[in-house]
Parts: sequence; structure tokens; C-alpha cells
Amino acid sequence: MDNILTIDLEEWYHPEYVRNKAQRRRKERITQSLIKSLQLLSEYDVNATFFVVGELVEKHPEIIEKINEKGHEIAFHGYYHEPLWKLNAEILQLEIKKFNSLTREKCLGFRAPSFSLNNETRWALKVLEDAHFIYDSSIFPVKTPLYGVNGAPIEPYNPSHEDVTQKNDSEDLWEFPLLLYPLMGFRIPMAGGFYLRLFPVSLVKRAIKKMNKHGAPAVIYVHNWELDPQTPKLKLRLYNSFVTYYNISKTVKKLQNMLSNFDFKSLREYVETEGLT
Repeated sequence: MDNILTIDLEEWYHPEYVRNKAQRRRKERITQSLIKSLQLLSEYDVNATFFVVGELVEKHPEIIEKINEKGHEIAFHGYYHEPLWKLNAEILQLEIKKFNSLTREKCLGFRAPSFSLNNETRWALKVLEDAHFIYDSSIFPVKTPLYGVNGAPIEPYNPSHEDVTQKNDSEDLWEFPLLLYPLMGFRIPMAGGFYLRLFPVSLVKRAIKKMNKHGAPAVIYVHNWELDPQTPKLKLRLYNSFVTYYNISKTVKKLQNMLSNFDFKSLREYVETEGLT
């Protein structure tokens, strides 16, 4: 079964646990980390979806060309990487219009910064549908200290505008939840990022196989700054530092392991193949 690979293209200072500490030290690494990401994907002949932060395209318009040249998909990851709980419908609408004016192409998908789509921010679903997005991939179907939605479906579905944990086939927008591993009544996040760095790659692979056996694709993500050996590291509180940097040097090797053992494609390829557009 084809699985889905996504890369959240953002600067090293965009993550929630880093942004407030990085105000005085904003040395950019976006070009270098993007090149490393593209090289890795080319090595395994894999197409991915790049969820791109808008302000980076404004500063570095060549980003779009570099991604398009390699046949990858460009999707939207917020303009300033502000989570939805800091925005409202009008601001998100303006961000989408501004991003589309920079990319000059129809954007099919969205991922909320910090996976911040939940029942408190479900207003975003209507904004996305009104902007003619085909899919969203923002829901983490398990609660974590920063984000997540307990009880949400684990396979692709059309979320209800009234309750994102409920399916509503009359809605047009598709949701692609992030991978987790159901085990003895618990939901263990496995999709990527910190969780890819935390757990043994054998366990992540087992989660992918279990999702495929369930009849659904595994949605995997990494950040471009996790693939860059020269990502700056700030002194943070112990927990914040652990989540942001733990095992970061092993991200490339773990991703290579998965790319060697499973088939991946972009979200655009998946929705087109499955006739979801």
C-alpha cells in the first residue's frame, strides 16, 4: 500500500517551543535544509508534500521553483507559523490569499502549525472549504501536551464542521490524520517529528504496517530542520529542549530506513489516485 510522506518546511526558529527564545538569533538555514531534504528524497525517488510557511516564500521565492523542479507538491503551512488558536477566520482567509499570490498555483492542502486544528479551532474547516482546499492534514488523533484530538478517526475521513471527531460524508474537505499506534486501548503517536526521534524505528514501522492492514495509508511527517545537521540549538527548558532536539542527529537514518521499506507518495498523488478531488 502507498503511504504518504510530508515535510513541514519551516525555519528552525518556528516551532512553538523555540520561537519565543529565538527572537534575537534568527540566522536562517532554510535554503541549506531544503537542499538536504530534496537530496534525500531524490536518493530514494520519492515524491512528498511540502507544507510551506508563507513568509519563507516571501523572503526566498526560489523555494517554490526548487520544490517544483523535483516534482513535489506545495501545500500551505500558515503564513507566519502561528497556530490556529492565535488566529481567526478572517486572518486565515487573508493568509491563504497572500500565500496563493506568491505560489501562483492552486494549493490543494493545508496543515495547521503545531497541529492546532481541534474542536476549539474547527472554524478553520469552513475557511478551507471556501478556499477550495481538497484536504487538510492537521489532526493528531491523540491528545499530547501541545496538541491533539482524542477520539478522532485514524483513517482519512470528511470531518464534521460541528465536531472534528465525527465523520460527515456530506462535507467536501478530506482530513488525513497523522499516524498513531493503537496498543492495548492506548493511542501512541508515531507519525514523525519528535515521535520518530523518540521511538525505535522498528516500532514506527510496525505502526505503518498496522495502519496499512487497517486499509489506510500511514501519514508521516518530518521537519526540514530535523534533516539538517547544522540546525542551531538554543538553551531551552529541559522539557522543551528534549522535545525539540532529542535524537535529532538520527532523523535522517530513521527516515532512510522507512523509505527503504515502504512506498510513499505525496498527498496530491494520493487524492488524485483515489479520486478524492
